[in-house]
Amino acid sequence: MNKTIVELVNTYAELEAEFPNLSMEDFCVKYLADRVQPEKYGSVVNGQLAALIGKMSSFASLYSKKALQNVGVNNTDDWIYLITLHSMGNPKKSELIYEMVSEFPSGIDVIKRLTASKLVEEYPDEEDRRSKRLRITPQGQEVLTNSFPYMMKVGEMAFSTMTDGEKVLLLNVLKRLDNFHTSHYKDIRTADFKDAFALLTNH
Repeated sequence: MNKTIVELVNTYAELEAEFPNLSMEDFCVKYLADRVQPEKYGSVVNGQLAALIGKMSSFASLYSKKALQNVGVNNTDDWIYLITLHSMGNPKKSELIYEMVSEFPSGIDVIKRLTASKLVEEYPDEEDRRSKRLRITPQGQEVLTNSFPYMMKVGEMAFSTMTDGEKVLLLNVLKRLDNFHTSHYKDIRTADFKDAFALLTNH
């Protein structure tokens, strides 16, 4: 058997033992990533990653803001809250804000704007009258429906230079990163920086 094939099979077996739910896509991403030579990028690779992700977020926010002017939503945060609420159904306010990884006061401000615009309505929780649940209104659903063609174009604007394969590769990497941080978010929220650093880096 070709030595390269043997190497691939052995590497896959090692990774599968460490990650039992390893998919072929995940294996390919990790296999390629482990063979990159990080010394070419210097010691600031983490900083470069953070800066580029932040910059891409700014670009996407700019494109989204232009697109949303056509559908009656004031800003990108409102739209993201609205579509997240739509996917969650009828969560408590705190659950929606937690899902959005927002500070509580900022999340409440967004919810107030959405309710004032009659895109969202709140109602008492039947099991806990001290809490309020949220649901999207027919008007809010109409706004979402009208926004989809524009937001699809925002996606094209943001990723038009990438091939479909590159998009899937990037998606798999970002999903793994998102899963990691989501799994630790509850503990990180109340931790100080020292403890948060130790938890996320095993230091």
